[in-house]
Amino acid sequence: MSPLGKLTFALIGLRFLGIDGLLCGLFLGHMLVDKTYLIRKIEDFINHIDDQIRIKLPYKYYRYYNRIDGNVWGKIWGSVLGALLFGLWGFILFFIVGQVVFDMPENLKIRKIKKDIDHFFDNHWGALFGLIIGFVLRSSLVICGGVVLGFVFDYQRLEGAKLIPIVALQKYWQNINPLKLWRNALGGEHKKYLETMAALAAILAEADGKISIKEQEIFAHLFAVKDKQKSWVADVFNTPRKHFYSLRKYALDLEELTRFNDSLKQSSMENLFKMAAADGVISANKMDMLREVAATISLDEKIFATQQKMFAPKPISKKLEKCYDVLGLPLNADIKEIKAKWKKLIVIYHPDKLVDASEKEIAEATARMTEINLAYQEIIKAKGAK
Repeated sequence: MSPLGKLTFALIGLRFLGIDGLLCGLFLGHMLVDKTYLIRKIEDFINHIDDQIRIKLPYKYYRYYNRIDGNVWGKIWGSVLGALLFGLWGFILFFIVGQVVFDMPENLKIRKIKKDIDHFFDNHWGALFGLIIGFVLRSSLVICGGVVLGFVFDYQRLEGAKLIPIVALQKYWQNINPLKLWRNALGGEHKKYLETMAALAAILAEADGKISIKEQEIFAHLFAVKDKQKSWVADVFNTPRKHFYSLRKYALDLEELTRFNDSLKQSSMENLFKMAAADGVISANKMDMLREVAATISLDEKIFATQQKMFAPKPISKKLEKCYDVLGLPLNADIKEIKAKWKKLIVIYHPDKLVDASEKEIAEATARMTEINLAYQEIIKAKGAK
């Protein structure tokens, strides 16, 4: 849903405060919405509304709604906000903006642009804040001073490095700086860390048999793997290994990389838990491997127990298993697969599409549709609870 916050605040600011409001709106929208949990809550709310429409809409209307596949909320946002703030031309212009920015999720170029914008704001919001303050005050001196101070703040915030005047100490600090390693690791930019985590993830995946494309995709998502890195990450995944020998080797590499950074240790184990749970269950073999890695990197046992409780998949009840059976889905299906199958079943079994059917046939179709909707709602509720 990002950059929903930036665009919304920027348009409101532009309408009432001009260019000053536009700049302030971009900054506030990023910090208060797009950078916070609020953006996920908005997305969940929209998905809930979309689900309710699909459940309650008669088939003669649903078949038209289904053709847009839910990609309509950006246009609604753009047309309503544009009309309220700027009239007819605002309605037209921001209807188009909503379509391009929010209602074309499969367009890789647009996704990349949005990701790059968020990355820019995340890494430069200190300097941007200084720039905006100076611009609002109409002072070139404040602009220069604000940008410089903002840059120093961003450098300190992201790199954790002091601006030490002694060159020798500067070089030494940059070599051992764990916060710099942390930033690079979380961004998927530190090759040694990424190779180590890819190897450990591959060993976990191999524990239950062949590595799937889905597991590689999950890794790429967790570690923000860039396009230019995907080929060698795939090579790491596809290199055969003797599990426990390699596990020990890469666990020692991870211990060296995280030795001075407890936060990185914790986040690394969290991501390994997520990789181990990619198939919907963590086998005893995988859990032994995770314990081995945690012990090697000296992760606190209480933290490991908390992560195990948090990230290990909960046992699925018989009732929930039946819901998956109703939709014809495997237990490890993700939200995207679940929703796609549900939409397909609605089209097939919707009772309103029956023409000249007997009362018995209509009753059977209605019961089947009710069963499908209830099963979908139970699965989504369970997924949300996790």
